[in-house]
Amino acid sequence: MRKYLFIYLTLLKNAFSYEAQYRRDTWLHLASNFLYLGLLSATIEVVFRHTPELNGWSREETYLLMLLWIIADELFTMVSKHNLWNLPGLVTDGALDAYLTKPANTLFLVSTKIFLMRAGYRLFIQIGFLVWLVWSFDFAPSLWHGAMAIVLVIGGALVHYSFSLILNTLSFWWLRIDNINDAWESLSNMGRYPLGIFPKFVRVLCLTFLPIAFIGYIPAAAMTGRAGWWLILYAFAFTALIFYFAVSFWKYALRRYTSASS
Repeated sequence: MRKYLFIYLTLLKNAFSYEAQYRRDTWLHLASNFLYLGLLSATIEVVFRHTPELNGWSREETYLLMLLWIIADELFTMVSKHNLWNLPGLVTDGALDAYLTKPANTLFLVSTKIFLMRAGYRLFIQIGFLVWLVWSFDFAPSLWHGAMAIVLVIGGALVHYSFSLILNTLSFWWLRIDNINDAWESLSNMGRYPLGIFPKFVRVLCLTFLPIAFIGYIPAAAMTGRAGWWLILYAFAFTALIFYFAVSFWKYALRRYTSASS
């Protein structure tokens, strides 16, 4: 454990050094994040000009859902998104061989090589918006609901990671999967809307084979008191199951990996 902590701290130092070299680029990304949040907020405002609620969700609760979805997605982006997106290239070019020779867990190295510090800066901004939202709209969740929401947001990021790992592990068999991450990212955007607005078939998919609901909807449902104990237990069980399956699938693929350079 100490070895992996040392490796990760080294990666964090490298991330700080990289961002220090490109400060203007970092400020530009932060400005674009404010614009992104503004556009999402404008969308919600337009929707609620025409309806008092969205499938039982008020305007304030929809804002909450949007922010929790963004935070879970940002956690995944900060730690692993670009690393997993680079996996097909590592397999195709044979660059994965370099990871296999290191005296550390290959999946850990592949998943954590690049720590996106600018995503961490954006995360602080988004958490600030969340705190402002709760304070501004006098929305006071109980301690239990708030704690469950925090845990489920972290779980949502883990589900995001696990499903992305499964998708990118397919590159061990199919080398041309360039668009699969873009497709998943587009579909996962559905997670910032109340699940009930979609047809039943889509809702079932979002809770099973396309686990979009875990990224934002379930944490928001827990924070607003909408999630029953069965849904929270299901979320914990599903998170553990998909993570176990993703790691097992990775190990299975790695055992059958043949270097492109051999």
